[in-house]
Amino acid sequence: MTPAEFARRMEVAPSTVYRWINNERNMTYEHTVLASRILNCHAEDFYEVTFISKRKRR
Repeated sequence: MTPAEFARRMEVAPSTVYRWINNERNMTYEHTVLASRILNCHAEDFYEVTFISKRKRR
């Protein structure tokens, strides 16, 4: 699927999709859910988890 087709199915401007692709803008949760339905995947697949270690107490 092209970004233009994805934009059409998401009902957003193609420039919005390119901003998502280039990490210039974050998707709303609603857009994430819709995208997961269009792409047949889980909404969680769009998120990256970063673990931060706790500082040691003295």
